[in-house]
Amino acid sequence: MPDPTPSTAQDPQSRYLRRVERRLKVLETLDQAGLGVFLSSDSQQRKHHIELFARLIARQSELPQLNRSTFEQAAKLLEQRLEAMQKHLPSDVQHRNRIRRNW
Repeated sequence: MPDPTPSTAQDPQSRYLRRVERRLKVLETLDQAGLGVFLSSDSQQRKHHIELFARLIARQSELPQLNRSTFEQAAKLLEQRLEAMQKHLPSDVQHRNRIRRNW
């Protein structure tokens, strides 16, 4: 059966956000397996890397068509998932990262 909203399926914002959702599912699987991705304790560096990750998920051809709010939404979703994974890191890493964080 064809998609009832073909214009939505072709919308670059929607395609990008669906791709981000697929990446979030992979991160969720890692979280469920008790694995975590290390994030820097420096909040600026942490923010930069998460925003870079969000941009790297986009295809080169999509970049000019995606707006800032879409990237911000993606970065927020990625940050939430990555922050939740921090509890799986060794206690010495958690201690260094706990500067302004409570997991």
